[in-house]
Amino acid sequence: MKRALLLGSALALLMGSTAFAQVADMPRNETLVLTPWGDQPAQFANIENWNPYVSSITHQRDAMQFTVNEMLFYTNLTTGEIIPWQGESYELAPDFLSATIKLREGVEWSDGQPFSADDVKFTLEALRDAPAEIGASSAFKEWVKDVTVTDAHNLTINFTKPAPRFVRDFLALGHENHYPTLPKHIWEGQDIVAFTNYDLEKGWPLGTGAYKLVLSSNQQEIFDRRDDWWGAKTGFQDLPAPKRIMLVPVSSDDAMGQLHIANQIDGGRQLLIGTFEAARAQNDKLSSWNAEGPNWGAPDGCDYSLVFNQLRAPWNDVNLRYAINHAIDRDELNDIGYEGSQKVVTYAFSGYMAGTWLGEGSPLQAVLDKYNLHNPSQELVDEYMAKGGYAKDANGVWAKDGKPVTVNVRTPAFIQPILAPLTQQLKNAGFDAVQAPVDDTWLPDIQSGNFDTMIFVHCGSLSEPLETLQHYHSKFARPEGTNIPNAVAATRYSNPEYDAIIDRMESVVADTNPDSAYMKDAVAALDIALRDLPQIDLLEEFHVVTFNNTYWTGWPSAENAYVAPYTPWEAFNVVIHTLQPTGAQ
Repeated sequence: MKRALLLGSALALLMGSTAFAQVADMPRNETLVLTPWGDQPAQFANIENWNPYVSSITHQRDAMQFTVNEMLFYTNLTTGEIIPWQGESYELAPDFLSATIKLREGVEWSDGQPFSADDVKFTLEALRDAPAEIGASSAFKEWVKDVTVTDAHNLTINFTKPAPRFVRDFLALGHENHYPTLPKHIWEGQDIVAFTNYDLEKGWPLGTGAYKLVLSSNQQEIFDRRDDWWGAKTGFQDLPAPKRIMLVPVSSDDAMGQLHIANQIDGGRQLLIGTFEAARAQNDKLSSWNAEGPNWGAPDGCDYSLVFNQLRAPWNDVNLRYAINHAIDRDELNDIGYEGSQKVVTYAFSGYMAGTWLGEGSPLQAVLDKYNLHNPSQELVDEYMAKGGYAKDANGVWAKDGKPVTVNVRTPAFIQPILAPLTQQLKNAGFDAVQAPVDDTWLPDIQSGNFDTMIFVHCGSLSEPLETLQHYHSKFARPEGTNIPNAVAATRYSNPEYDAIIDRMESVVADTNPDSAYMKDAVAALDIALRDLPQIDLLEEFHVVTFNNTYWTGWPSAENAYVAPYTPWEAFNVVIHTLQPTGAQ
């Protein structure tokens, strides 16, 4: 009890809150304390709206995915293994126009109602019919024709076109998919955009997960374990060890490091490498994915990239884009911005797929080598700028028709370490590079096309090339002012030849055979993407995901890679069910 009160007092001092006293005390060694991922405000927003599908509300990504909600399946992205959960199995039709799913018997919603095929049908069709405010609606409209229910535990998803990877990508990926099944008996008749899904007296938000929300405030969110969880009743899994999960906002890297040093936090927000190493020197209970640095972290499935708005001049000039590419020294960006902890890349193929698809003898690797984009060279900058009709003015700045080329180097706060060195590199190469202030408008701007250039993340290929290549399809090339359905597909690039290749790839399964139709199309698409260079890929993200082993053990690591270690990914629910107490008091 004393440790519970100390925890509450320490967090209250950090956040100016007395909310902890509103729920029953829980010992620290029975409480798992996490933070949301990435850069977050000092207070939680939307504390009375727990709709998991409205894109402006982040509760599903921050905590619901490992507390209230569960998925049909998860994937261990380090191995590709499917982990059945609410579902037992799925099977694709030979023509890929349908997929049958068998649900696990005994799964229940937290109010005791059975989880059934009707819930899955209701959810998929509701997302298919949802307005644009629901981010998933575009993809579900594209792929889902309808759903046929055979009985309470069996259903068939019928697709609008061959969909060999729909179930994997939307219902089983274990990454940033965030498409939980909704309880039909709660959501039916509700406005899918306006429904807040929040009423603690009614048990909302209601899910099948092992935890229920008991407190939602600007300072903390508290979830208590449900000892009547279906998984324990059926023998599927033991109850998870933490009796309480507490989520607290931490708005800075330094504050997160201090909380780790003081053992007031167990995981959540990543640390910068310097913060991690300094904190670890003071607390030997801290660990990350790898046991040694400087590359402490696991692949994030994303990379940092310089995105060009193809609808705006002069960024639609491939010569200018190539010149900027050769002005960039990726190794220097890595060393200065991230102390060598990232990995240089020239295309957004993640480490999760690299071992299978890239390397010596790979046709895709041959394309990457052909373009040799990781090649800083002032000579090449000069060559491409001359091709584009540019010349240096009296100030030594690249210009055309008397107008200097101004590059507004802009980035979200979570990629800020790259901002200053990239700006300086472009200045050194002769560009009028301006370091833009970091603000909170980057996401709506990149979605609507209100930008010239933007440093952003490209999250794509976890298991096969198509997952990234598809993001240059012209279905994402919406007019300026019209939001795109996927922020990582923000270039608004359009090429009918490229579209035809991607359309073919989507209808067949991935195949590493160099002579397969899939591989030949992947090579052709990659060749076009690198030839036209709608964005410049820079560094693969290897976040220093930090876990504190003082109170809890069993965190995923390179040596114990049962799932990837990222808290905002759906598969982190598997971590919650793996953790065990250390016995610390």
